[in-house]
Amino acid sequence: MREPTAPAPAARPAPRTRRARLRAVAMAALTSGALVAGLTPATAAVTVTAPSPDVTARASTISAYDAVDPFIGTELDPKQNKGNSAYGNTWPGATTPFGMVQSSPTTYRSSDGDQKGGYEYSADKIRGFGMTRLSGTGCEGRFSAFDFPVLPYTGPLDGGALPTSPGTKIDPYYLDFDHRDETAAPGHYTVGLGNGVETELTATTRTAVNRYEFPARKDSSTLILDVAGSNNRVFDSEVRVEGRTVSGWVETASVCDEGGRYRAYFSSTFDRAFTSYGTWQGGAVTPGAATARGGEAKHGSGAYLVFPKGATVTARTGLSYVSVANAARNAEEETGGRTFDQVRKATAQTWKDALSTVKATGGTKSERVKFYTALYHSLLHPNVSDDVNGQYPGHDGKVRKVSAGRHHYVTYAGWDMYRGQAQLIALLFPKVGDDINQSLVDLVKQTGAWPNWPHLNQSQQKMSGDSLQVVLSSIDAFGSVDYDRKAALASMRKTQSLPADTTKRAHAQQYFSAGFIDNGKGDSATSKTLEYAIDDFAIAQLAGRLGEKATYDQFMTRAQNWQNLLDPETQRIRPRGRNGFDRSFNLGERGNQFEQATGYQYGWMVPQNVGTLIEKRGGIEPVTRDLDEHTRALDAGVYNTTGAYLSNQPSFSMPYVYNWLRQPHRTSEVLRRATDEMYGTTPSGLPGNDDLGSLSSWYVWANLGMNPTVYGTANLVLSSPMFDRIVIDSADSDRRITVKAEGAASDRPYVTGLKVNGRATTKSWLNEDFARAGGVLTYTMGEAPGAWGTGPADVPPSYTDGSDARNNIGSTPDGQGKLGSLDLSDNSLSREKLTAAGAAPGAKLPLGDTGITFTWPRTKEGQPDNWIPHGQRIDLGGKNGKGTKATGISFLGLATNGPSQGLATVEYVDGSAQNVAVQFTDWTPGTNYLYGNVPLVVTEGRNKVNGTSDTTRTVVFGTVPQVLDGKKRVKSVTLPQGTDRGIMHVFDVALTTNPNL
Repeated sequence: MREPTAPAPAARPAPRTRRARLRAVAMAALTSGALVAGLTPATAAVTVTAPSPDVTARASTISAYDAVDPFIGTELDPKQNKGNSAYGNTWPGATTPFGMVQSSPTTYRSSDGDQKGGYEYSADKIRGFGMTRLSGTGCEGRFSAFDFPVLPYTGPLDGGALPTSPGTKIDPYYLDFDHRDETAAPGHYTVGLGNGVETELTATTRTAVNRYEFPARKDSSTLILDVAGSNNRVFDSEVRVEGRTVSGWVETASVCDEGGRYRAYFSSTFDRAFTSYGTWQGGAVTPGAATARGGEAKHGSGAYLVFPKGATVTARTGLSYVSVANAARNAEEETGGRTFDQVRKATAQTWKDALSTVKATGGTKSERVKFYTALYHSLLHPNVSDDVNGQYPGHDGKVRKVSAGRHHYVTYAGWDMYRGQAQLIALLFPKVGDDINQSLVDLVKQTGAWPNWPHLNQSQQKMSGDSLQVVLSSIDAFGSVDYDRKAALASMRKTQSLPADTTKRAHAQQYFSAGFIDNGKGDSATSKTLEYAIDDFAIAQLAGRLGEKATYDQFMTRAQNWQNLLDPETQRIRPRGRNGFDRSFNLGERGNQFEQATGYQYGWMVPQNVGTLIEKRGGIEPVTRDLDEHTRALDAGVYNTTGAYLSNQPSFSMPYVYNWLRQPHRTSEVLRRATDEMYGTTPSGLPGNDDLGSLSSWYVWANLGMNPTVYGTANLVLSSPMFDRIVIDSADSDRRITVKAEGAASDRPYVTGLKVNGRATTKSWLNEDFARAGGVLTYTMGEAPGAWGTGPADVPPSYTDGSDARNNIGSTPDGQGKLGSLDLSDNSLSREKLTAAGAAPGAKLPLGDTGITFTWPRTKEGQPDNWIPHGQRIDLGGKNGKGTKATGISFLGLATNGPSQGLATVEYVDGSAQNVAVQFTDWTPGTNYLYGNVPLVVTEGRNKVNGTSDTTRTVVFGTVPQVLDGKKRVKSVTLPQGTDRGIMHVFDVALTTNPNL
């Protein structure tokens, strides 16, 4: 059963009975310019009042559209302090799927002056109805958007002028409201304001259509257009009144106000003439003035429009990021000749079509409300940015034009989106996926780099990682391949390789060279390494699908860089620096080493190779104990906790680790707990920032009983579906996924059997072919767990390619120290000096009379030439694989910030094994050679990352041969899992048959 375990918070108040404003009109189809690919409206009746949740009724039949409650996620829970805001930061206004326009109220709380920057349910005033909004972002108070807010005003006019200038003080014009006078549904919002004005909002892709019904018994019927009223800083603004049209623009700061700025344009045409009008500029209000320019002042310019008392006024406001002319054309082509109600009904149908891509049967009313509201929130971003004529503002500042029949999409929360939202969009709207990927390719062409959080046409960096590479690769994996795939991969290969001049990754030169980031840098160094490894895995998977093996190999090697952070002593991922692992670090701490999370939370985030993670953390039993302990608290936050933080992104893949532990029933239990305990149907029903829909997308996947946990692939890790039947129909595609799970929504929550397309399987995952082509999943559900998914062969894949490859670039050409780094001070060996000392690529280096002969790695510039050990297995079995006779083994290498030592393991063909010591002196030792190390390559001078060199003497050593069992054949050697201090580097391993060892 999936009933709440604690009393549900009070639901929002039921709407008051008010006079009907919904007029029955004939349906008119929207023009193609008003739609996004894959979404086509058709005639249907519309119910616009959001439902009240009912947590007791089973098997509700409430429709997908009627189940959406846009108020969910609008209220902060002030009792929680988890690290990020404990609410969705969503909004209840009108928009279309992936629409350019988000027409919505923004609020103000008069008790403490708190504005939040969005719509906050605890507020008592509305500070305007704006045209744009970001859903669910952080950066409280700096959310950006809320461009061109409108305030209905019914007060007196002093000589035809507003009594005070909004440019001097705006809050006297804020509007009282009561939640009982609000309703919202997809594509429609209405509110009865305290001044008696009935306000309704609807929207097409690029146009806001607002209707204001003024009361007759008031001093005036006036609309105030606060052209410079955007949330963030304003750099300039302008407004013009001409006939029945008001137009203008504002230049304002992008999300989080960290440097980027954009310019938005509007053109608003009214269905009736003004009786008078005026503008303000700063503190001066000028009746009859037709223009104003605001400069850098917030609220610095705007217009006010006066209508006959008691008038009902409809405004059609086109938005553009190119020009006022384009904004006017957007409005005309999308809404010209249509009434407010016709537009509203068509938009409602567009949402019905979008939501019908997932048809879920069963569940209570509250479960359906939560699910379809989550699906709705998942489809709000990214956003169309091209106008009806195809023009859009490029990221290079130039006006560009999208190809016919396509859209250019903007605004991506990369760090958040890659963990499920990108894949959900690609599954449901494959053509949108095509266009998103082409938009990303165009973005990179225009900027020369991969930003990770671009807002509109502003290339911005937020959070860790180059996550848009994972977004593109994941969308590609789901079959959205109608874009320039080769250009995408070429840009990734170019920007994410040494010398790291065009990458946006922080500390990339060190990461590309050494395989991890020195914890001494702070700056979330440890989580950045984990994020970059996921990015590299996704690049490798795209390369593999395109048949580019060299690129695949390069990035799969880096996809295993997470292993450099797995401390074998504590069996935890932890910060590591030039002197070794920091075992004193409190893994419950956030900030310095882990982005918005703790080390306990990031310690599970190796989705590309969970199997090896489990092995290196001690195996199934101890890892199960660790994960059980971790999931005791599902939303513990980030302050000195060992628990999970499932309302924030680093924990998203964690519950699915149970599938690799052969306990998929535990995955299902954690997911059902999370959906019951953390999510609700009240305004505070989202437990964390929705981050442009990523949290809601996670919720959707949890309910579907599948998750694209291995980011960069289309593999689906399975859990218990939460509805009895689910049908997924991809828009503009014949792909259909049918999930049959009778009893899943009621008394049988456990999967005990599964047939895929009629064939029984015990595997707890689906390969990529299923996600791309579709199929039928028929579950047998039970009241208790069974044996399904518990066998060794049932677990999802772990991608181990690259695990054994050389992973450090320790030598560089003179003057090009950026092409590698041997130590974490970013020094490297000189390739020219190595050659002069006898260590040219492929050169033979004998170790005295031991019979050992090393081979210097035959690698090109910028390629890994040594191993930083983390348990890599090196094959020594010979060409025929039958093993090699040997009496001894030796290692060629050195230590940085050493000395350094560890144990390697020699495996014999017969299956037996022998531990051997590997011990190295520091590479700048003076004359103090330890462990009997023999200097084999001596050079004078190290290359530095800035292109210079020093005069330091460096030494590469051969170790004293370790005696082996000469009666056996050697199959392989496994390098140390870790070392005691410093960093060990192994350039080669060699055997000898010398009988005199």
